[in-house]
Amino acid sequence: MPRFKILAILLLSLTFSFCVDEPEVVNTPMIGNYDPVILDPLQKVMTPEEYQKQCIREEWYFCDLNAQWRMKIVKDICADPEIVLEVGECQEFLECDPGNYFLETLPCITEDGLPGTQDKVCDKGKIQYTSCVTLCEEEVCDGEDNDCDDLIDEEQLNACGECGFLPKEVCDGVDNDCDGSTDEDLIQDCGTACGVGLEFCVAGNWVSCTAPPVQIEICDGFDNDCDGSIDEELTCECTINQVGTLFPCNESPLICGQGYKTCECLDPDCVEIVTTDCAALCVYVPDPDINCDPTIGKALAFEECNNFDDNCNELIDEDLYAQCYTEDPDTLYVGICEPGEMMCYYGIWGNYKDGEPDFIPGFCKDEVTPQEEVCDAVDNNCDGITDYGEELNDTDILFIVDWSGSMDMEIYAVMAALNKFAGHYSDEQVIQWGMVFGPIKSPTIDWYEHLRLYHNLTGFTDFLSAMSALNTNSYAMDGAKEMMIDAIYLSMYNLAGGAAPFPLSSLSWNSSKGVTSSVPTIDQFKINWRPKSKRVIILFTDERPQSYFTEPLTTEHLIQTEASTTDLKIYVFTPETWKDGYPSLPWTAWGPVADSSGGKWFKLTSDMLTMYNSLMEIIDENACK
Repeated sequence: MPRFKILAILLLSLTFSFCVDEPEVVNTPMIGNYDPVILDPLQKVMTPEEYQKQCIREEWYFCDLNAQWRMKIVKDICADPEIVLEVGECQEFLECDPGNYFLETLPCITEDGLPGTQDKVCDKGKIQYTSCVTLCEEEVCDGEDNDCDDLIDEEQLNACGECGFLPKEVCDGVDNDCDGSTDEDLIQDCGTACGVGLEFCVAGNWVSCTAPPVQIEICDGFDNDCDGSIDEELTCECTINQVGTLFPCNESPLICGQGYKTCECLDPDCVEIVTTDCAALCVYVPDPDINCDPTIGKALAFEECNNFDDNCNELIDEDLYAQCYTEDPDTLYVGICEPGEMMCYYGIWGNYKDGEPDFIPGFCKDEVTPQEEVCDAVDNNCDGITDYGEELNDTDILFIVDWSGSMDMEIYAVMAALNKFAGHYSDEQVIQWGMVFGPIKSPTIDWYEHLRLYHNLTGFTDFLSAMSALNTNSYAMDGAKEMMIDAIYLSMYNLAGGAAPFPLSSLSWNSSKGVTSSVPTIDQFKINWRPKSKRVIILFTDERPQSYFTEPLTTEHLIQTEASTTDLKIYVFTPETWKDGYPSLPWTAWGPVADSSGGKWFKLTSDMLTMYNSLMEIIDENACK
């Protein structure tokens, strides 16, 4: 199209477009070639650069309807009215075909650095690009890196390194479930025409079906081949050649088992021959160990595990149980090792596991086999040696007991637990024991109370003897001055040395609170801890921490003193709940003392077994190497 025609069309279109307040076209060079100064309503002066940026606009207009030709118009929008500064020439401008929007899909990288795709499109003849969309998705098991982390099918493969569910084990000689075992624990029902049973998978083959086998049909009054017919196609009549021959039989009057019958002559010439009745085989093959009744056949004295009604009571393998043990026989009845039990099920020995519905062949229920040796006064690995003697550290254990009378049952539980422990313990030198208790009544002033070092550290036998004597002693246990803080402080004072907050010489009993003395006296109160031993203090109390020194001690003083000792742990037994009206629980008050030493809080109870297990835990933690 000639350019003057295009210009004419353009001018005509502008006429229609700007019929009201159309901008004046002026012959002015581009704004960059002169310095206009425009005052806004606030009388602000704009620089040329500001004017260029804010006022000059370039706009493009299509020259004809097919949008292949367009021209540029430059306007001054700050002028009033707007001024057209430049009208360009119509020029062919088409980057792409406007009728074909989608061009192609291209690879790209998202802002997160992940691979993706974007579309190249033609928008009104101009090439544009859509936003980059990532290709990364949640990882699935498909052999692809779905989440773009350079790993394929991570955390998606089963034990066999494949997608999907783990295959079940089948009888094919292959480790289908990839657990390192082949054809393990595979049992299935099997049967013959004569009955049902179980068979096992061995080396990829089903073998050892326990179902009754199909036998060759014989003349015995039974369906031996289990085809529904008895003695079919057999001549059961006697001949002279069969006289005296024994034939097996299971027919009347025989009730159970297998018997015999024969052919016999009825006359001297053996013209008439008959078959005798089915008689019990045990008549001719007596067994002194079997109760055999000729009228009913051979009856076993007991049922055998063979999927057969041996005792003829119409029950198969009933009430058959046997002891079992699957480990080294030399360990049986040594230490904790004891046999378990199997039962017979359709000719197979095994048992059921608790909570599982299926019968497991060969499973020995409730057997106790060798375990890893732990420090519990028991021969866990069944080697004939318990964990004491050479396997123990030298350990000193001091019991501090609240003897106020409110814990009678709990103290009895402690004593019973110690006696149970004595049944396993024999070494007198490795672990030594002592006891401090209070309050007890003063021997001279009935209403005063005091603390007593009842038994310093010594061997277990001597310690238990002292405990037995204590049980029959007349010490009153109705006091109320539980000086347990003082007892712990005195017991560990000689371990702390000069680091203890109060020297013993500065301490005395507060008689105004009803405590007058201790046995021995404060300055002589010394526990004979061994130099290289582990040290353990075990407190039994149902009271909160209380001190009866003239210089009252707190739990913080105990923590400070304990920090200056070595190889000392404090364990506390208190009730889990407390009396109404008291501001705090005893275990919350005593807990920091135990925790700071590396010890532990235990529930004080009258259950002997619970107390025993708790004591053994303490011994395990400290005495066992």
